[in-house]
Amino acid sequence: MPKRTTLTYSSEDAPEVAGDQLHVYYCKYSGRHVLTTNCNLSRAPKRRTDGSTVLDTAAYTYKLYTVDGGIKVLKRKSGEIEKQYRQNAGKLPIAYRSEPEGRFLYLLKDSVTAQSLLDGERGGRDKPPVPPCILPIDNNTTQISLEIDDRADRPEIIKVSADAVRIAITHGIAHEAAGEEALDFMRSVLGVRLGQLSLMRGESTRHKLVLVKDLAPAVAFDKLQAQLNKQKAL
Repeated sequence: MPKRTTLTYSSEDAPEVAGDQLHVYYCKYSGRHVLTTNCNLSRAPKRRTDGSTVLDTAAYTYKLYTVDGGIKVLKRKSGEIEKQYRQNAGKLPIAYRSEPEGRFLYLLKDSVTAQSLLDGERGGRDKPPVPPCILPIDNNTTQISLEIDDRADRPEIIKVSADAVRIAITHGIAHEAAGEEALDFMRSVLGVRLGQLSLMRGESTRHKLVLVKDLAPAVAFDKLQAQLNKQKAL
């Protein structure tokens, strides 16, 4: 069954909020509008277990623009089993409840921002956050999720999103040289040696995982963004 979009309002028992300021929050990685509420999340309490921001839906009015993210079962360090009824922005988890209709909505740590990534300033002086498609897998290795378009006029970066770094290569995706071309292009963009890179299978033929040794995720993201900006200037 397709996932349903959730437009959730607080209960009728919520207090009167006429005149209160509304706060708009966006997914920190995709820039999607995910929540409007009269609660200032910067002043809301944090859950000790995972640092999530706690929104009391009986005390504040709110509206979610999310989809059902399913149930996530976690085992805490204490040994306790916890169920999270999650809400997603696309594939990205944004919030959860501990019960299907629970009073408290937990916004995952670093999942939302009051500044849209679609805005020109991208959070003012701060750099945009590293998207989840670029992540550390150990102390000295970064994993980059690739989505590959083939038979292009030249290799290039098309887009950097939360889900993947989308690139184009000149060979057909099934050609034996396609993987080599993708790696060589990433080598030139990231400014690393070919020996620092390895290409792994992904979810499909067009999805690959690139492992980069001795390059931090933030540095990799900056180099990818620089290449994208360079292409736009041509």
